[in-house]
Amino acid sequence: MTATGVVESERAGVAEWVEGARAPWPSAAAARAPEDRETRQPQSRRQLESAAARWPRPMNFKALRAFQLIAERGSLSAAASNLCLSQPAVSRMIALLEGELELRLFNRTGRGLSMTREGKLFYDTTKHILAGLEEIPRIAKDIQAGDQHFQLLTIPRIAQAVISPALALLRSENARLRCRVDILSREDPEDLIGARRFDLAIASLPVTQSLVAIETEPLFKVRLEAVLPKGHRLLVRNCLTAADLANDELIGPWYDPLWRQQMREFLPSGATPAKSAVETCSSLMACQMAGDGVGIAFLDRLSARGLDLGGVEFRPLEPAKWITFGYIHPRGEALSANAIGFINAVRRTVGEFRQRHPDNAAAVLLENDARPARLNQRHA
Repeated sequence: MTATGVVESERAGVAEWVEGARAPWPSAAAARAPEDRETRQPQSRRQLESAAARWPRPMNFKALRAFQLIAERGSLSAAASNLCLSQPAVSRMIALLEGELELRLFNRTGRGLSMTREGKLFYDTTKHILAGLEEIPRIAKDIQAGDQHFQLLTIPRIAQAVISPALALLRSENARLRCRVDILSREDPEDLIGARRFDLAIASLPVTQSLVAIETEPLFKVRLEAVLPKGHRLLVRNCLTAADLANDELIGPWYDPLWRQQMREFLPSGATPAKSAVETCSSLMACQMAGDGVGIAFLDRLSARGLDLGGVEFRPLEPAKWITFGYIHPRGEALSANAIGFINAVRRTVGEFRQRHPDNAAAVLLENDARPARLNQRHA
């Protein structure tokens, strides 16, 4: 067997040793073993591995995925099951990863693995990168599909009223476009921005925390209004103050700190109940319950678009309270043609809603940002 053949045999042996988690190897030129001039025999495995260790090696993505699964699911067996590997194989992958990083990620005990301080810090610092590992196959498919794929992230409040009609407008102009819309809670977009799992996010602003640098631009703002059942005594007023609402049952997620803070700024001291007879984190559900006579909900009329509003009426709050919605994308990266097209479709959707009634125009305002329109002309 030639020296090169022996090296390839040694390489296969190392791959088998980690049971499917192929250890990174130097390039063929770098890995070629020096021979003894007299015996013409290759160096030992230990010498080969020592030589290979001196060369920069790519990170083992499968080992990183195993680390992520153990950190998030809390057990070696869960990671092994997800990766379709044996537990000893995953354990060796983690050991190899610790060697590459020169960090001890887990403590080994009779009960399994527990994260070390260094392991937790490594996870907290890199979780946005780790979250993107599982997206690599999808990214490859998206590249193969060219510009015919668009992935959007948004929140439930505006999904039905704004995102759906805007997406219909976008696809009417490009029937070949494949779309995916993820509906997540208000907090989730901030965590997923770092994972780069979408082309564009539409959510309420500001975004207070993000794992990576981002850019945000306002699109429109809506005035918060009280939603009252038909025949309610307060409908004789054109707008409602905190004092008007002090004696009524208010529907809202009082357990949500952000909601509590918003209502505390509006309601008089002591008006926010410690407990509510009915609570929901869904503002759309709260609107429906208001129509059924459960209590008074708070929503904007744009987000209520498409709901059955036959049993309710809206009254603006005084002083006015506005909520801004906008788009979010990684800083320094140009918006794609699909993203620009969708932003313009959102503006058209909101603009058409404002034109339907003077009350709509007063309660929903478009922000004056012409940048996407100009970029759209540049792509044309």
